[in-house]
Amino acid sequence: MINLKPVMIHIDLPYKDKVKHFLISFILASFTFWLTGFRLVAIAFVILLGVLKELVDWAQGKNTVKESMADMLVNILGITLGILFIQFVLL
Repeated sequence: MINLKPVMIHIDLPYKDKVKHFLISFILASFTFWLTGFRLVAIAFVILLGVLKELVDWAQGKNTVKESMADMLVNILGITLGILFIQFVLL
């Protein structure tokens, strides 16, 4: 008999949360900049989303201020590279 149960693979990456922050910021900034053509709109939009997310996490007791600042730093890196990717690679 064939076993058709899905196999769960657990990969424990260090800084997995930071990788998520980077990728989401990169994708959102890239898409927003590509869609609008305005760097400042992309930067403001993604920073606003990041700040709102960190405020929600803080209100729920999930993050300290230090962790939120680290998350925002990674968000800014993702935003910067996302905009540079669109500007210099795709356009």
